Amino acid sequence: MTETIQLILLAVIQGVTEFLPVSSSAHLVFLNDLLERAGFPELEEGLMVGVLLHLASLSAILCYYWRPVLRLLLGRDMPLLKRILVGSIPVGIVGIVVKVFFDDAFESLFGNVTAAAWMLLVTAIFLKAAQMLSVRDPHHFPKWWRKNLKTLSYGRAFGIGCFQAVAVLPGISRSGSTITAGLFTGLKRNDAATFSFLLAIPAIGAAGLVEMLKLVKEGAGDVSLVSLGIAFVVCFFVSFLSLHLLIKILRTRRIGIFAWYLVPLALGMLLLQGLT
Repeated sequence: MTETIQLILLAVIQGVTEFLPVSSSAHLVFLNDLLERAGFPELEEGLMVGVLLHLASLSAILCYYWRPVLRLLLGRDMPLLKRILVGSIPVGIVGIVVKVFFDDAFESLFGNVTAAAWMLLVTAIFLKAAQMLSVRDPHHFPKWWRKNLKTLSYGRAFGIGCFQAVAVLPGISRSGSTITAGLFTGLKRNDAATFSFLLAIPAIGAAGLVEMLKLVKEGAGDVSLVSLGIAFVVCFFVSFLSLHLLIKILRTRRIGIFAWYLVPLALGMLLLQGLT
C-alpha cells in the first residue's frame, strides 16, 4: 500500500507540475527530500516510474493537441514541423553533452534542493516577464515583429528551443520558459502555448526513450503492475487537466500569478535546508 500511495503521489505531482509553469523537476526533488525526512522507503524502481510518468505526460499532450499532431504526422503542416525540429536542436545538443561529459554531476544536481530552489526564483522572473508580454500582446509590438506559427522564423524557433534547453535544470519550468520566449518572439498567447507544447513532444519523448534504454539495461524491478497502471491513469488525467488550466489562464493574461506561488516555495525550501 505504501508503494501505491507513493506512486499516486508522484503521479499527481508530475501531472500538476509538468505543464503548469512551476517546474515538475523541482517539486519531485523537494518531494523526495520530504519523503526521505519522513522515513518513507525510497522506490528502487525509479527508472520504471520515470518512464511511466513521461509516457503519461506525453499521452496527455498528444490527446490535447491531437488535431495539429495529426496534421504534422500526415505531412499537412511541414513548415511547422520544420520549425519544431529546429527548435528541438538545442535540447538535443545539451542532452548529448550532459550524457557524455556531465552525467554523474547532472544526476547529483537532481538531488540538490538548494539548487532547485534558486532555479525556481529564476522561473518566477520568467513568468513575470511573460505576464508583461502577455498583457501587452503582439499587437503592441511593431508589425514587423509580430509572428504566428506559419511565419515564425527558424532563428526564433531555435531561440525558443534554447530556452527549452535551459529548462533541463531542476527548477526551471519548461513550459514557463518556452511560453515566455514565444511571447517575446511576437507570437500570440495561444500560438506561444501551442508551439511550446508541440516542442515538448520530441523533448519528452527523447527523455522517456533514454530512461527506457536504462530500464532495459538495468531491469524493471518488482514494482506492482497494478500500482503502475493506477499511477499512469492518475498522471494522464491530472496532466490533461493541468494543460487545459494553463491554456485558460493564458487567455486571461495572468500567467504571472504562478510567481506568487514559486517565490514562497523557493524561500521555504531554502529555509528548510538552512535549518538542517
